[in-house]
Amino acid sequence: MANFVITGASGAGKSSLIAALSEKGYRTVPEAGRQIVAEQLAAQGAALPWEDRAAFMHLLFARSIAAFDQVRISDAKWVIHDRSFVEAIAYCTVISQPVPEQMLQAAIVRRFDQPVFVCPPWREIFEQDAERQHDFQFALRDYEVNTAAYAEAGYDLVEVPRLPVPDRVTFVEQALAELPKLKPSNRAQKG
Repeated sequence: MANFVITGASGAGKSSLIAALSEKGYRTVPEAGRQIVAEQLAAQGAALPWEDRAAFMHLLFARSIAAFDQVRISDAKWVIHDRSFVEAIAYCTVISQPVPEQMLQAAIVRRFDQPVFVCPPWREIFEQDAERQHDFQFALRDYEVNTAAYAEAGYDLVEVPRLPVPDRVTFVEQALAELPKLKPSNRAQKG
């Protein structure tokens, strides 16, 4: 099994791409951040990116690590994540918090396969909603810190072109098909 991730700007079509890949039979993992926001709103909780940002970051990291660990036992050829724990690490930069050492250590022993697919900012499709209350300027900052965090962690980034969803699916499928036989790196490594 190989574990891949799609990252990038918020509101850039990642979730639509993930949904389309899921419809084609790929094993996918939904974005933890949107799930957390929906749950916190429903429970009138405070772990929201516009309220208690540190609590949100810790939940985001914990949920993303759990999702990664859970799919390691999958028999799927490829698993594609909508964002990951690397975004929680990047979010520390956004909220001007130091990255906790335990987060760095957990990320070191959990690796995604190469490349990381990146959806760049796309103003024409960006929309705010109940779970995405920030503006496009924040989406640009989100993109910058996320891609920097993946690059700093040693991942190769491949930009997904701004095309209709079916064409984006084809792009990802072709990129996966062109990869040499993968040596899965999704198992925890000894540090």
